[in-house]
Amino acid sequence: MGDVFISHSARGDAFAMAVLEKIEEGLRGKTHTPLVDQSGIEPGDEWRPQLVDWLARCDAAIVLLNNAAQHSSWVRREVNILMWRKALGAPLLVVPVLLDGLSTGAVKQAGLEELRPIQFARTAQGIDPDAKDLADQVLGRFAELPQAATGTDPMSFWLGNLALYLSEARRQPSVLAEAARALKVEGEFLAHVTAQHGGCLFLAHQLLVAPPERMEKALDVLAPSLQDQTIRRLTSALNATWVDEEAARSALPAPGRQPQEMTLLLNAFSNSTAEQYIRRATCNAIHGFETKTIGSLPMGEDRVGERIRTWENAVWKEFFDADSEEERMFPNDLGTRTHYLVINELRPPDAEFAEAVNLLHRAFSWLIVLVTTGTAPPDDQVRQGFKNAVLLEPLLTAEDEKTAALRSKRLRQLPDRLAGMC
Repeated sequence: MGDVFISHSARGDAFAMAVLEKIEEGLRGKTHTPLVDQSGIEPGDEWRPQLVDWLARCDAAIVLLNNAAQHSSWVRREVNILMWRKALGAPLLVVPVLLDGLSTGAVKQAGLEELRPIQFARTAQGIDPDAKDLADQVLGRFAELPQAATGTDPMSFWLGNLALYLSEARRQPSVLAEAARALKVEGEFLAHVTAQHGGCLFLAHQLLVAPPERMEKALDVLAPSLQDQTIRRLTSALNATWVDEEAARSALPAPGRQPQEMTLLLNAFSNSTAEQYIRRATCNAIHGFETKTIGSLPMGEDRVGERIRTWENAVWKEFFDADSEEERMFPNDLGTRTHYLVINELRPPDAEFAEAVNLLHRAFSWLIVLVTTGTAPPDDQVRQGFKNAVLLEPLLTAEDEKTAALRSKRLRQLPDRLAGMC
């Protein structure tokens, strides 16, 4: 048995509601628990605390894609969280269902392209849509759910650590409740936070998507009830949560796949900003991910050659401790780790830069290169010069980056501020 989240925009759509109801009924018959919000979310509504909790802990998910869903920002955000979990290694079963005659091409246009490699449940061409048939296709995928979908991946470990840090404040339920209010957890959901079991994990789930200003307010409430070392660990764990979760997901390879000549383009100036994007994407994972940063502005005439030589030497030196040609060999566990190389030349990349990155990927196709591009992203011609470029969106402004840097400083200084030292 397991918890199955159902993402949908079925309200007002009789056929989609019929499919949804038959899926719910079938899941219960298989002793699974469907997690579904029947009331829908209006544009501009906040993340519902219950939805965030469900997304973070479900064992499987079903995504009903009708015309309304493909235009729903909420469905897109839900899919992003689910695929983020999968990209980090969670054994999460996701079953997309095509309704209203939608094609996989329409799924791509709706910004849900990551669902396309997954087997869709759908009505065969030329056959009248039947809610029971579609529901049976979906339920056939649930004969055996993956075991332990949570607890085995970096996101689950991160959330578990947050819950552990927050548990120091459990002896003061009013503090946890006030922190929850700062995160806009209100009404009936406050009972989840102050519950004897699982309350701190529920609150940790809210921090997964909390806007940074709310997160700071919640920390200000919690900090006096925590030990200094716990505050430092908690603020470090939350330092990168200002990065948009969709951008974070884009910084990871596709679920279950090794990166292949992958280049990330981030319109930022600072190395620390780039590193925070990676920390956000990997949920501060200690194991399985490595990040190194270099900068190399070529001075001679052979700009491509100078770059590639500098970068290749840096990869061998920084990732594999290989100072000489004789030491250059890959370890046996190379495929078990994801490697990020941040390159910051303090100016926008050009066509020669793209050529050098492509040559670097010939030697290290598994390397993810993150390029800081300054305020503006590179133009289309330069972007097309990279073989497999991903522009991290939404784009930043210089003010966004400055605000994030100041917020990081405030978080680092929080224990000292409590002690009256700054």
